[in-house]
Amino acid sequence: MTESTEQFLSGAQAADFLGVKSATLYAYASRGLIESIAAEKGRERRYRLSDLIKLRQSSRGFKSVKDTDAPVWTGPVIKSSITEITNAGHRYRGQDALKLAREDTPFEAVAELIWDTTAPLKSWSKLKPLMLPKEAKSLISSDVDQLDLLKFLLASLEMTEPVHRKLLAEDAFDAARQLMVTMAVACGISEGRDKYVSSGQFPIAQTLLYALSGKESLESARVINRALVLCADHELNASAFAARVAASCDSSLYSCLLSALGTFTGSFHGSASRRTEDIVHGSLAHKTAKAWLKNHLRQFERIPGFGSELYETGDPRGRLLIETALALSSKNVHLKRLIEIVECVSEQLGKEPNLDVGLAAISYALDLPAGSGSTIFAVSRTSGWIAHAVEQRLYGGMIRPRARFIGRA
Repeated sequence: MTESTEQFLSGAQAADFLGVKSATLYAYASRGLIESIAAEKGRERRYRLSDLIKLRQSSRGFKSVKDTDAPVWTGPVIKSSITEITNAGHRYRGQDALKLAREDTPFEAVAELIWDTTAPLKSWSKLKPLMLPKEAKSLISSDVDQLDLLKFLLASLEMTEPVHRKLLAEDAFDAARQLMVTMAVACGISEGRDKYVSSGQFPIAQTLLYALSGKESLESARVINRALVLCADHELNASAFAARVAASCDSSLYSCLLSALGTFTGSFHGSASRRTEDIVHGSLAHKTAKAWLKNHLRQFERIPGFGSELYETGDPRGRLLIETALALSSKNVHLKRLIEIVECVSEQLGKEPNLDVGLAAISYALDLPAGSGSTIFAVSRTSGWIAHAVEQRLYGGMIRPRARFIGRA
């Protein structure tokens, strides 16, 4: 990146960012750990944010005092300035994600926030989706799995795009915007609904709505936009970590996203919304949600879409999407049963719905094809993966956790 695109902090800001005194900051500069740069005016020195991030990125993991059967967080601790999770919800670079969603902030603006970029929203309307080779299009059938389609798209672009997409290239975020548009459009390829609604109030949301259902309702697109805003990032989950590992190895933008998407498609992560739809569908064989729950617990210990280790009082993203779905439509049979299940599980087990239930709820309310919640989730979360990949590449150094050997000596 050129100096014009670099971010700089003053001495006081840099010391506060690192959590040290000014004298310590000057010592870091004198030892060559960070570079001190003269300001354009006055005697004050400036410091590159990227240098400060690298210096602060010192945690390589944590040790467990003893083995335990209780749930534990696994993997290294990585410092990040993208998303913070609190019990009340999550914040993108200090801004409340639930508030952004309730205020119908366009997803495109949220992507710019997460990327810490300043491109105007009108620049999104000028984008054109990347073209897939004809040979690739011929392999896409009407029964294609949408998440597999997105993986296929990324792999195809990696092979055919003439420009190798370096994460720190000048046009990295231009490529990211065009890729986001392409992914949304690609979701309609199999049905011949691959057009970009570039002039819409919510371009990505309106494109996804048309791609998945053929509908062009602004009110319905507003609901999808709300889901996109809530799903954009959620700190260091498994897929974000996968993107960061690839980025730390200097992989391309497409390869980082393939690593993330491959992780995301697991049934314990991004595909969990589909599992929630499966239990709703299966529950209709029982007269009541209570009868279904009793039968379900005879065979399984867990209920997909319920419980969260990150929120003590339940996932606020799930609650907001359920609220949004009910405000749009309360007549859908599957949505009615989903709400009955939510109430029954809360009453019987004390567990609250998470994001996966919320995504299933809006899919029912909008009458979208099965699995659409996971598709919306994947397209949205791509923005977060890009942010994590770029931030990790700025840190420098390769992520290399250590294993605790437990085999035979």
